[in-house]
Amino acid sequence: MSKQKTVVYNAVMSSSDHPTADMVLSRCKEVMPSINLATVYRNLNALIKEGAIQKIMVDGGDRFDKTLGTHAHFQCRVCNVVFDVDGVDLSCIKEGLNGIANQVEDVDVTFKGVCQSCLNLN
Repeated sequence: MSKQKTVVYNAVMSSSDHPTADMVLSRCKEVMPSINLATVYRNLNALIKEGAIQKIMVDGGDRFDKTLGTHAHFQCRVCNVVFDVDGVDLSCIKEGLNGIANQVEDVDVTFKGVCQSCLNLN
């Protein structure tokens, strides 16, 4: 693993906010000021291909997730935060669709609404 890929990997793995590529770049620049956005994207894509991280598609663009495996997300329409939703069993959706839609290989569920922090501001 190259130095750049290690820095990108560590930026994603140390996050809990499902960062965008720009957020990853900002965090990488703290450690490696010469890194650029093209290098970040190249290494994010390599890490996805290797199965080390995953990409999730939400409103506002792609985010990167350290949590592997099928799980749900929540995106706040007010502050745009994205976080994992624990305790939601998505395997039943996958199994239920297998008889209908050939073979389901992955399930991507994102709940959208207002997060608790934004609700508390009102």
